Amino acid sequence: MVRVGLYNEWTMIFNEGSIEQPDLSFQVVIKLTDGFHLPEKQFEKEQEYGFADSIFTQRGLLELFPGISIKKVFSSVTPDQLKKFTERAKRIEVNYHPPDFFSYCSITCPASIDPDKLLKVLAKEKVIEDAYVENIPVCPPAINTGQEIIQRLSNYLLPAPVGINAIYAWNFDGGDGAGKIKFLDIEQGWLLNHERVLVKTLSSTGMNHYDFRDHGIAVLGIVMMQGGDGASGITPKTNGFVISQWRPDGLFNTADAIMAAINQLDYGDILLLEMQCFDSASSSQLWPIEIQEAVFQAIRLATALGITVIETAGNGDLNSRTGNDLDNFVLKGRKIFDSNSVEFRDSGAIIVGACSDELPHQRSYFSNYGNRVNCFAYGQNVSTAGYYPRSSGIAVNTYTNQFGGTSAAAAIVAGAAIAIQSISERNNEVRLSPQQMRSVLSNELYNTISANGKKDKIGVMPDLQKIIDNECSKTAKPTG
Repeated sequence: MVRVGLYNEWTMIFNEGSIEQPDLSFQVVIKLTDGFHLPEKQFEKEQEYGFADSIFTQRGLLELFPGISIKKVFSSVTPDQLKKFTERAKRIEVNYHPPDFFSYCSITCPASIDPDKLLKVLAKEKVIEDAYVENIPVCPPAINTGQEIIQRLSNYLLPAPVGINAIYAWNFDGGDGAGKIKFLDIEQGWLLNHERVLVKTLSSTGMNHYDFRDHGIAVLGIVMMQGGDGASGITPKTNGFVISQWRPDGLFNTADAIMAAINQLDYGDILLLEMQCFDSASSSQLWPIEIQEAVFQAIRLATALGITVIETAGNGDLNSRTGNDLDNFVLKGRKIFDSNSVEFRDSGAIIVGACSDELPHQRSYFSNYGNRVNCFAYGQNVSTAGYYPRSSGIAVNTYTNQFGGTSAAAAIVAGAAIAIQSISERNNEVRLSPQQMRSVLSNELYNTISANGKKDKIGVMPDLQKIIDNECSKTAKPTG
């Protein structure tokens, strides 16, 4: 299921950075049958867990696969907190049916373990409902484009159809992100002391990976870089936080990072997922992170709780440099992204593709697409903080207009969502639900259509002026 190419990709990423000897361990995520839970305390080698006639025991698996260890997937929150989340979600969204989150666990394996062999053994166990290899950390979905010159005002801030018209939103109370709306970015690392991006860490933030700091600060710069010489962020007064996919225990665990974010966010807050992943059969095809079951369920819980989730569509095929059609993606025989299929499943997230920065906006060659993609935004020549794709080193005053990819696009849409939500709350004392936010941001009547319309299959680009005038601020007053 996991090919050598994945390990080569990971080795290449880390050897170019600060880690000389990358840890090539991997994790297998397991969903046990509902009702089978792991013990509260750390596993002991001798424990058999009461699973009759099963090798799914620490002892049994260790005999076949020396060096493994087993733990819960969701360890950043307590069992009581997790129960409260699911009960609250069911009250907010009556049609939400949560999985048994306590039945998820993960096996951490050294690189010497054959993942295919392990999965075949696990597939024979009656107590195991599902098992898959957690994706190894891969580069976030960014593309470096353009010249190394910071622009006075980023094009994506300008009126439609050029940009999303953030400068119009700034005329309204909350349009610059000021207020109580919280924004949280999940990825692998950030430059946390940049001169013009004020971001907050949390006790659950986890490890800040050095090699990805400039990607992280570029994303945050698009959303919340404060004004001055050069570009400004879409909502510079945003109350922004970060949580890493590298958890405090040192393991790479995206599902747990999302659960940690849920613990920090309230109804109407904005969660940005800056990541992509390989599928199980390829070392080159990149897809939205929710193809992983535990991640999908964590996202679904977030949206059921009223948290707006913005998710990158991914940057397609590494080899051909072309985007993938999500409509054709198949997971265990199911077309999970094709909304026209009976097998379609909806996490509730807003999935974002990328477009050209020039008019008329066309789908970027690398961007994934499909009828599940709700919005698009600039995927090239994006001005922001950081020195991507190179490293800022110890500098805290670096800038670029080379940033791009669905990473940049999703950050732009997240900024639009923050502006909409903040204006709505500050003026109407109402926060939009994730369903309402997605409906507003994907409405063709209010937003910019791409050059080829529905043929591009990347949705629409937000036009904050039309959205504000028609939807979220019927009683809003300009700040001037």
